[in-house]
Amino acid sequence: MKRWYVIPVILLIVAVPTYLFLFDEGYCPDIEELEDGKIQVIGDSVFGSDADGCASIAGFMSMKLEVKVTDHAIPGATVIGEDGIPSQYVSGDWEWTVIDGGGNDAMAYCSEGDDDECDEKLDEIMTDDNKGLIPNLINKAKNDGSQVIILGYYSVPKGSEFEDLVLEIEILNDRYKEFAEANDDVYFISLKDVMTPETTPIYYSDDLVHPSEEGHKAIGEHVADFITNKN
Repeated sequence: MKRWYVIPVILLIVAVPTYLFLFDEGYCPDIEELEDGKIQVIGDSVFGSDADGCASIAGFMSMKLEVKVTDHAIPGATVIGEDGIPSQYVSGDWEWTVIDGGGNDAMAYCSEGDDDECDEKLDEIMTDDNKGLIPNLINKAKNDGSQVIILGYYSVPKGSEFEDLVLEIEILNDRYKEFAEANDDVYFISLKDVMTPETTPIYYSDDLVHPSEEGHKAIGEHVADFITNKN
């Protein structure tokens, strides 16, 4: 009779930890073991490339798409400069390239009140007639056969260090959108459709600049859904 009582107890002890592991919300699969999805992301700290585990936008894209998304984004990166965002691009047989950028340039060149320098630098990123570093980057990706998504920045909450740069950020967003509308295989995704200070405050980190982990998840899954619908 003792055997009939011992065996179920042993099975229960083994099964419970396995159940908790598989369904724990913090469970992060080994993205490196996933099939290469031929998708790369390049840009700045919005992508959360320095986040723990797979809590970046690329990480959540990988989990949603069930393929590896390669993350080349660098926190603090600018578009302008020898080591700017265009230098993150790695040529290859990518199916998708996801880009953001320009916010750190706006902070560097538009926050001191020099309107002429600010206008010059925004034009260096992208002019209103679709020339500049970002169009050159996009065309390079397209020449490699990649479709391109360019992300427009979300609005920041009051008290953010970027609060006084709303106009400059909107200029870039508008130019990115217009470029996408004028070019095949280029798509603009406004992150304002994903997060706003009024409707989704939980999507912002404590610094009122970057997405929180919840924000990274929302953005990553939104971009992943867009790619799925286009494929």
